[in-house]
Amino acid sequence: MKTVFLCTPHKLGDLNHELITRIKNAGFEVLCAATHSPQDRSLKDIFETNVGLINKSDILVAVLKDYGKDLTWEVGYAYGKKMPTLGIDYSALEMDVMTYYSLDKIIKPEELETALVSLK
Repeated sequence: MKTVFLCTPHKLGDLNHELITRIKNAGFEVLCAATHSPQDRSLKDIFETNVGLINKSDILVAVLKDYGKDLTWEVGYAYGKKMPTLGIDYSALEMDVMTYYSLDKIIKPEELETALVSLK
């Protein structure tokens, strides 16, 4: 079973849990900082945990909604590793050049399952 790292801001709460369920229902294991990276640790520990989660994953899916520099770094790291990547377009901005063009494909939310299955 392939593993997806869901790259998403913590503040999206309910949306994150909805996406995790959808990805699992499509037949993937899901790792996500929102569920797998305790926030009561030092900042360095959080960083190292998130890097480890990405390294354990086969695919990175980025939620492009209210995102910032942490998501951009994670997308860039996956790009550097040549990991397959998808961006879910909630409010993606092409002017965010380094994030936008680091992703293999940017999809609409309703295309998630189809896009993931094509990467199996």
